[in-house]
Amino acid sequence: MQLDVAPPFVLVKPVSGERDYYDLADEDSPWELLDGRLVMSPASDRHEDLFRFLLTLLSGWLDERGGAVVRGSRYPMRLDPRWSPEPDLMVVTHVHRERITAQRLEGPADLVIEIASDGDPLLDEREKLPRYHAAGIPEIWVLSPQTSSVRCDRLGPEGSYRTERRSGGRISSTVLPGFWIDVDWLWQEALPSTVRCLRSLLG
Repeated sequence: MQLDVAPPFVLVKPVSGERDYYDLADEDSPWELLDGRLVMSPASDRHEDLFRFLLTLLSGWLDERGGAVVRGSRYPMRLDPRWSPEPDLMVVTHVHRERITAQRLEGPADLVIEIASDGDPLLDEREKLPRYHAAGIPEIWVLSPQTSSVRCDRLGPEGSYRTERRSGGRISSTVLPGFWIDVDWLWQEALPSTVRCLRSLLG
């Protein structure tokens, strides 16, 4: 069947239950389970470049400082039978390392990073963010290459989220004290050297 739709686009299809999703789930599967539906978002070259950049920074920083592990996409975060999103990046602190299993994360990560898709730039904020809030994820970053901005939601001690939006300057993590990024790095036509950025991060 030929689709009369030009990419990029988001594909959605219903499933009878989460077993259908996990039967498909492997490192090559592009699907994630959102509110009982299988959803596939296209990944652009820019999306993959930002993913690689941030994964390298987080991996290098954690290699030196420890205290947590980082996982990339294609590793589900199971929140309930209808929700197993696959964030672009997620950090799990050692306090919660028992949630890490061979196939999936059983429960919420401590830090989630999403990179907005060109197919539906508002998908993460519209659908995933409310579920992430309901799960009590302490820190959530949503990078938007389309608007050259980063949204950071942090869970406060009173149980509500505070939102910070930046197009430049530093964003510092509360889950990983001492880890930060310069938002200006993200919007350069050619991303800066990860080695040079790590030197800045590690002091």
